[in-house]
Amino acid sequence: MIRVRRSGAAQSTPLLLVGAALLFQLLTPLSAGAQTIAQTQAEIANLSNELSQQEKTSEITANAYDADQATLANLNANIVKLQSQEVTKRGAIVVTTKKMVTAIVRAYVYGAADAQILSLFNQNVTNSDARKVYEDEVIGNLTELKATYEREKKSLDTTIADVATQRGKAQHQTVVIKHLLAQNVANENATRATLTVVTKTLKTEIINYEIRAGVAAAKKRDTAAEEAAVAAASAVGGQNAANEVIDAIQAALPTVVSGTAAGSAQGLAAVKAAESQIGVPYVWGGETPGGGFDCSGLVQWAWAKAGFSIPRTTESQWPALHHIPLTSLQPGDLLFYYNLDGDSEVDHVVMYVGSGPWGTSTIIAAAHSGTDVSLAPIFTFGLIGAARP
Repeated sequence: MIRVRRSGAAQSTPLLLVGAALLFQLLTPLSAGAQTIAQTQAEIANLSNELSQQEKTSEITANAYDADQATLANLNANIVKLQSQEVTKRGAIVVTTKKMVTAIVRAYVYGAADAQILSLFNQNVTNSDARKVYEDEVIGNLTELKATYEREKKSLDTTIADVATQRGKAQHQTVVIKHLLAQNVANENATRATLTVVTKTLKTEIINYEIRAGVAAAKKRDTAAEEAAVAAASAVGGQNAANEVIDAIQAALPTVVSGTAAGSAQGLAAVKAAESQIGVPYVWGGETPGGGFDCSGLVQWAWAKAGFSIPRTTESQWPALHHIPLTSLQPGDLLFYYNLDGDSEVDHVVMYVGSGPWGTSTIIAAAHSGTDVSLAPIFTFGLIGAARP
């Protein structure tokens, strides 16, 4: 199949000033020479790469921002929990302290302490000694309880301070990432705007150049250069631009493919089945009606609907089917193409329709990723022959 190759991602650089300079440079009047076109295409490819990388960076930064926000929420919840624990512990200590004070007052004023306290005063010791023992036992316990509270309070305050520090860091990081995210978006918008203006302004010039390059390649029977011209035009003008190059190539070549709208009942049934899938998206390896087809999956399914079984892949279909002259095509016949993606294999197949928008030069195919099953004109680059199931 025809695969339109697009450039991958590149390292991101600040573009607000670079983009303006690049835009000025690219919009300067250009000659139609190959080097100028190549340079222009390279600049567009670089902008596309830059935009792709910036979009990826923005996605990563947005995910980090969301993660920081979740961390901040957890830290805040932890602080609230710890502060609640502190209040509870303070309340418990206050209650305990009041009870101890009440017990001391009753012991001295009313002599109404419990048996354990009374036994301390009944020992064979002086009254001052008994008082000291009492103070050590009761007031000492209170002091120890207070010391325990102070330790717990200090530990709690330290924990709260640590969490507050973490929260401050998280808040700072969130602000930093939010700023980076905004900057990334601004860079994306600047790059996208530059790319749009450059592509729109120079698109016609590039397509016209690729039409000339494609015709020259066709006259030399250079199928790789033909494919490159179609792909380059498609990169700036989409499928319509690719079709312009294909049409020019076909118009420049002697007619080597011809056929008729009449054919066998099975062939017409296969065409009817294939046309029922117009608009279904191309899916690599697809063979599902209404869901997705690749090129060989579509023709295999269509011929199966006509009652004839053929192999699944283009590589196996071509040698298995009966070969026929390219000048004797009938509806349902299959056209096979070689090495369109540089794999030195039979790698694309279309079905001859024989009638339609391009008359007896009409075919139907699942072309490549990003397209739907559709009618199209016959194209000849890479064409190695025809076969009839």
